[in-house]
Amino acid sequence: MNSYSYRVTVEPLTGSKGEPVEATALSFVIKNHDDILAIAERAKGRAGLDEETSTALAISLKMFSEVMLLNRKNPLFENIQGPFRDFIQAFKAAGKTDRAE
Repeated sequence: MNSYSYRVTVEPLTGSKGEPVEATALSFVIKNHDDILAIAERAKGRAGLDEETSTALAISLKMFSEVMLLNRKNPLFENIQGPFRDFIQAFKAAGKTDRAE
């Protein structure tokens, strides 16, 4: 399968009370059959969410969906496949509606 490769890094900035956090960043490599960066760009401001939130949602959905796709026969994902597909379609449709306004 052709795929894009990405390095994902999660770097702690502040704790729950806004205090600085000294911790090691978590970094890993993922593969995805889609251009996640292009999808994130198209998702900015979608569904009434601010740009940062809609971008985070788009990236996390793509990461999750790729894991689910590669493990679709795993019973863990059995109950979520239909509702997840519906959610993705609603998120895409919300973007089209937002842009038409």
